[in-house]
Amino acid sequence: MDWRVELNGLLGTRTRATRAEQEEALFQAFLARVVLPAFTQVGEELAKYGRESIVRETSAAAIITVKNGDEEEISFRILRRSLPTAIVPYAEIRTRERKGLRIMKSETLFRDGTSPYGLDDVTTEDVIRVFLKCYRNAMDS
Repeated sequence: MDWRVELNGLLGTRTRATRAEQEEALFQAFLARVVLPAFTQVGEELAKYGRESIVRETSAAAIITVKNGDEEEISFRILRRSLPTAIVPYAEIRTRERKGLRIMKSETLFRDGTSPYGLDDVTTEDVIRVFLKCYRNAMDS
């Protein structure tokens, strides 16, 4: 083999996406197809109750923050874990303790821990269902 060809294979322009780039593209598509529509629906409904919802999207997550006046009630963030067999979306929840200044942070999955799932298994309805469960817990605390 010509050493120049081998060197070009090592250092030349890549034509194939790395696994990380492929996973990034799949996760971004999931956020656009499933998560952001869920956040839009939730935000529209919360507005009927005088709540302000702020939706942000980064390369690593999509976040909806719900405020009642100046008080942040919940920050609900969809992130991912890369496992050997799947990309698993999960939610990270940040709430403020009702009677104090302490911020509580927790995580939850979209399916119970016994059955494996990936991006294609989570629907807009799942995101809304899990958000409502977490929002209810935040309001009850």
